[in-house]
Amino acid sequence: AVEYGLSKATTALLSPTLILPLGILVPLVASKIWHMEPLRQFLRAYEWRVTVVPLLDVFMLRLLKSGYPHNTLLFWIAVIASTAGQAICNSLQFNAQMTFFASRVDPAIGGSYMTLLNTAANLGGTWPASFVMGLLGMLTTGSDGTADASSSFTRDPYTALQTVFSVLGVIWIFVFGPKLRRLATLPDDAWRTHLLDGTETTASSMSAMESGDMDLSRWTSAKNEGKIE
Repeated sequence: AVEYGLSKATTALLSPTLILPLGILVPLVASKIWHMEPLRQFLRAYEWRVTVVPLLDVFMLRLLKSGYPHNTLLFWIAVIASTAGQAICNSLQFNAQMTFFASRVDPAIGGSYMTLLNTAANLGGTWPASFVMGLLGMLTTGSDGTADASSSFTRDPYTALQTVFSVLGVIWIFVFGPKLRRLATLPDDAWRTHLLDGTETTASSMSAMESGDMDLSRWTSAKNEGKIE
């Protein structure tokens, strides 16, 4: 947006006045709406991200490219709506991701599980941005390029790429959305490795014996009967 005339001062102003407050408020509101159902929250935010947010972005860029006055109400509505849409979806998805990981973490693996999940999620959220920016750079043609300068598509492929990726996102929703909803219905036990099932019984029995709640003879009898591994 900056290359189309949006000042850097305006861009910098949006972060503390709009993005930061939304980052604090959105998780609080989301917990009241989705009631700790992170996958439903994530899917809803993704639906908005591939439908509503691209429309707001394209509308804002069209205003900037047309030279629309920056001191008008419509201009500021477009800028704030586009920025807020991105911030809300980012916050909803990140909050849902962290809530899901924390609620499904297996005590048998502990921190390693959280590290693996966050690494995979961060990788999946990082490389597409670099890929898309590189793709935009390859497809964008300046006025002195070999492509037809009168063609808006060859000069600025942003709208075309936004449309293509939005369609791919909608296809993803229809294909994988039902699978995600089925995953959301699984009980917590379905996400466990059960590596500590045997050790928990032994540890609790040894603790009871040390505290005096179970004597040695009862522990030996239970051990022989196979009740304690």
